[in-house]
Amino acid sequence: MIRAGIAALLTLAFAGDDGAKQAAQRPPITGTITFHEQIIIVRTPAGGRPVNAAAPAPAAAASANAMPIRWEEHRGPRCIAWAQIAGAGRLGQDSVDLVFRDNTRVRARLKRHCPALDYYAGFYMAATPDGLICADRDSIRARTGGECRIDRFRSLRAARAR
Repeated sequence: MIRAGIAALLTLAFAGDDGAKQAAQRPPITGTITFHEQIIIVRTPAGGRPVNAAAPAPAAAASANAMPIRWEEHRGPRCIAWAQIAGAGRLGQDSVDLVFRDNTRVRARLKRHCPALDYYAGFYMAATPDGLICADRDSIRARTGGECRIDRFRSLRAARAR
């Protein structure tokens, strides 16, 4: 609808001051209008482990006997900025963990179990005009075509050792 309106406005703009009279006398002007849409794709590795650009190199990593980090969920933001995401990983059937450029983490809780994410390791999200991903508004889409709405975001902090 909007695209048709833009095309009509461009046609009138090329018609001149007294567009109706001149348009009847001249042959129609043809042109091409191209519309572009942006989709940002977030691909996760097959292992489901979050990708982290700020993670230490394997040689500097802790020994194999070290305990894995346990993450505690806390109240999170309503929206997050696309530009801050450095990586993502799916750890459960109802959540996706996002790692930010400053090495903070947020868990996106999905509205319901999302079997579409089980088939392929990858998923994507469509870009929004405001540059934000918001709970109760945006969805995560599986490469198979399934869609799972984001229920809320939860901030993740490393749990203290006991």
